[in-house]
Amino acid sequence: MKFIIRNAEEKDLTSVMKLFEKKEDIPVSPPGKEKKKLFADMLKETSRYILVGEKNGIICAFLSMKIEPEFKTFFRLCAYVTDIKTDSEHAEILTAILSRATAIAMENGCNKIVLSDESVNARSNAVYSICNFRESNTTYFKKL
Repeated sequence: MKFIIRNAEEKDLTSVMKLFEKKEDIPVSPPGKEKKKLFADMLKETSRYILVGEKNGIICAFLSMKIEPEFKTFFRLCAYVTDIKTDSEHAEILTAILSRATAIAMENGCNKIVLSDESVNARSNAVYSICNFRESNTTYFKKL
């Protein structure tokens, strides 16, 4: 099994949307060209990192992270992970994409990472713990 984490590209949108197969997981979004333009605009944001994981050439993981100053820490940088999705129950895939996001946050001098996951399950909760995220209500924190 060949597995890589890389920056998302415009051509990945269709594959990324397939990760959100369940009706309750599908993001509310405009149709067709508007969706493509919004995704392209997100990819151009210099403070946003959109990562995909590929297994044998097929996208099987997605993560979106935004880095911005946080007022309550006197404008130190904080990374916010708001979208994370994998296509399988393999903890290694989730661990790999979170590890890459953590490395990017550290490279950018972030003070912490805030991860929000509305569809947390036993597997993701265990992986977040292994990756040193602490639970606080529906949000997970990691001090860097």
